[in-house]
Amino acid sequence: MSRSSRIAHDVVASLIADRTRSFLMMSGVAVGVAVLSAVIVIGQGTREQILGLVKKHALDMLMVRAGGEVQVFAPRADRGLNVLFEADARAIQSSLPGVRLVSVVQNQRGINVVAGDRSVVTRAFGVEMDWLEIRHRGMAEGEFISESDMAGMSRVVMLGAGIARRLFPSGGAIGSTVRVGNDPYTVKGVLIEMGSGAGGDDWDDRIVVPFTTSSRRLFNRPSLEQIVIRVADARRMHQTADRVRELLRVRHNVSPGEPDDFFVREPEDVEGVALETSSTLRAMLIAVALVAIVAGGIVIMNLMLLAISQRAHEIGVRRAVGARCADITRQFLLESLFVSVAGGVLGVVTGVAAAAGLASAGMAAARITWMPFVIALLACAAIGLLFGIHPARQAALVDPAATLRQRKL
Repeated sequence: MSRSSRIAHDVVASLIADRTRSFLMMSGVAVGVAVLSAVIVIGQGTREQILGLVKKHALDMLMVRAGGEVQVFAPRADRGLNVLFEADARAIQSSLPGVRLVSVVQNQRGINVVAGDRSVVTRAFGVEMDWLEIRHRGMAEGEFISESDMAGMSRVVMLGAGIARRLFPSGGAIGSTVRVGNDPYTVKGVLIEMGSGAGGDDWDDRIVVPFTTSSRRLFNRPSLEQIVIRVADARRMHQTADRVRELLRVRHNVSPGEPDDFFVREPEDVEGVALETSSTLRAMLIAVALVAIVAGGIVIMNLMLLAISQRAHEIGVRRAVGARCADITRQFLLESLFVSVAGGVLGVVTGVAAAAGLASAGMAAARITWMPFVIALLACAAIGLLFGIHPARQAALVDPAATLRQRKL
């Protein structure tokens, strides 16, 4: 048996002989690695989920909102700012060559919708015919707004998928009459299910009516909350957005140096803020996990230092039968490395399983890849070597003659 094989055999035998000490050394690292692995898996899943939600916002769409401060996601309350009007949308549509489709948007929260003995309080949108294509939505049942609906200010309503389920749990919404506010409306269609947006809003918890109906009947006001724009060439998104800003500043008589009274949101604004928020939280959790792993390394070092005094006779015997100082150093360094890596493997399995469990329970998103395994094992190997060097050197400095003489006494 070679010297290296003998040292490896002694390492395994030593760890098995004192299982309690080995488990305690492993557990400290395992906890930190479990947290680190779970954070990585959940972070990857969250990033993938956010990018999917951003795509729902449409990567070829600009949105103009009333209000000058930066507002990437939809505001939590209606603003009531009278700065955007239908004439602004018509000017954008007729003046800018990079614009393909435009729709005005009004919205208001707290709208009561009643169907028979069932009722919901939801958010109502007043839009134009092109809104469906601009927002990349679709109809699950029925039809969307038509020219005749717009021209006649028709009391027709399109229900979000969630609203349709709550008001008509057995189906049959199309053609039914519901009361929106104080007036009867005919259900013309049900929108496809979209889920939640990157800003947290439930896109299935809303109703849609023609803009002419909302502005002159349901809301009875001319001002808009949004103008949504589909650009002709997504590669020229920035240029088109700049032209929209220039046009609206002129129309709103905004002097040079004064802030805009509107905000033009580009797709990358949503992606950037969403990913930045996710990355900040993930960085904090990774920092906590790394601290826990380092704490596990300190536990390994202290337990090994304690074990050296208890194993002084073993070290003396090994030195007496020909082991060199370098062999003793290698043995204790390998013990630290083996324990740390074993704790890492246990931690990775535990962390990935925990993340998968949270994902299956709907409490988090998870995406399992090779990354947490590689990062965790490399971190554990580094910790094992770093915190094993000092105990290994201390073990090599044990005086074999003194330990054997003390044993005889």
